[in-house]
Amino acid sequence: MTETCARWGCAAADLAAWAATDHLTLMTSIAAAICGKQPMAGIVAVSAADMMAMFRRHGPSDEECRVYRIRPQGSAEWQYITEPAAGVLVKITDILLLAEEVHRFEEERDLLRRPMTSNGSAPRYDWEGVNIMLFRRINDQGVPATQAELIAEVQDWFAQNSPNGEIPEESTTRKKIAPIWRALRERE
Repeated sequence: MTETCARWGCAAADLAAWAATDHLTLMTSIAAAICGKQPMAGIVAVSAADMMAMFRRHGPSDEECRVYRIRPQGSAEWQYITEPAAGVLVKITDILLLAEEVHRFEEERDLLRRPMTSNGSAPRYDWEGVNIMLFRRINDQGVPATQAELIAEVQDWFAQNSPNGEIPEESTTRKKIAPIWRALRERE
């Protein structure tokens, strides 16, 4: 869950809300439980609605809770836990999301194509594109002789690839490139 929250820029409460409305499935691994007469163990779905105390938006959230129903993988029916009678203790750090479900959710909502910035606006310059260009350039041709040469190549890249023709100030480019240049020079 933590990784998905970071990847999507959301809170765990958002994931729980999507799970409570059947857009995602919260999973965990249980050692053993009995549902009626059926033994259950392994990876099972747990109900987000049953665990909302672990996903409060305001105030402290519980680190663990007891669940009294689970759903085996591949089943649509919830099974009530009869043994142990007190249910199964689940910690927030034990909650999982299945990778294929996360990828499907991202695809359906085009999450990975959205630029992520703190104020919700699109970034002014394509620094991610520059990083890809730099990786290819250094991999294919090696490190340029000077930092000025590297900055010039970045400025040229912006001139050729900027959709609106905007190029960052050279001082801005220098600030972005300087840590990369230093890291490359430390290896020599």
